[in-house]
Amino acid sequence: MIIVMVMLMWLSAGFTTSSLSSADSLPSNMPRATWLWDTSLIGTNAGRTDILQFAKNERVERIYLQVNRDVAQSDYRSFIQAAADSGIQIHALDGAPKWALPENRKYMTALVDWVKSYNASVLVNERFAGIQVDIEPYLLPDWTADQHAVAVNWQQSIAYFHDLVKKDSAALTTSAALPFWLDGIPLSDGSGTLSEAMMGKLDETALMTYRNQALDVIDLAAEEIALADRLGKKVWISVETNPAPDTPYITFSGESKAEMERQLAVIDGLLKARPSYSGIAVHDYTGWRHIRN
Repeated sequence: MIIVMVMLMWLSAGFTTSSLSSADSLPSNMPRATWLWDTSLIGTNAGRTDILQFAKNERVERIYLQVNRDVAQSDYRSFIQAAADSGIQIHALDGAPKWALPENRKYMTALVDWVKSYNASVLVNERFAGIQVDIEPYLLPDWTADQHAVAVNWQQSIAYFHDLVKKDSAALTTSAALPFWLDGIPLSDGSGTLSEAMMGKLDETALMTYRNQALDVIDLAAEEIALADRLGKKVWISVETNPAPDTPYITFSGESKAEMERQLAVIDGLLKARPSYSGIAVHDYTGWRHIRN
């Protein structure tokens, strides 16, 4: 039934069975993004060159770079400037499950303040283009104890984050990494779902649709793509490349690069006409580099 519904969605969007069979044979010009958690890698010329050369080879136009205050400001400046010269945007990244709780919004405030202070002190082509938070409070014990309360706090924290970023810095893009299943959590006031509330507030969403088969990815993303189309928002469809021994179906780890590219081409081919679709975000840089040729 699910596959039938997905096929009906494609047909209503103008896709045909022939477009499905040919999607992986057509070149895609859709951009890609990736996450870089090990910020120390930008600390040398060689490290910066390796990252950006890989990014150019893989059509990456955006890197979510974790903020590490131990990394020198000069290294951020050099990396972001070199990325800009290659047409690659750098967005600041940070987060932890506890950030969803009201008493821990101070960490979100510190991140936003740091990025704004940094941007104000450097040249235009050395600035972060946006800020992404990756919070995932469903990893907290509190989620099992009282999912409703944590979900409300999460929604409020995302709203707080967006408003804080936009205050005096409207040009900075706000985004969050969100799981695909938030459309199944209704808001207590009956006004919609957690997915609607968060995606409606943020500029963009990186949707964690971690599967290694294109049709499964699109199935998981269907509701959010339709929602983002309606809201006029942007969505990055995300895939995983790090090992997941207990759930191998969620990752391309262990697959060949050719197989991964085939699946990504199908995703691009079937979603590129959707107004909300920004491209594919690959988690993460380190895992992606280890995909075998």
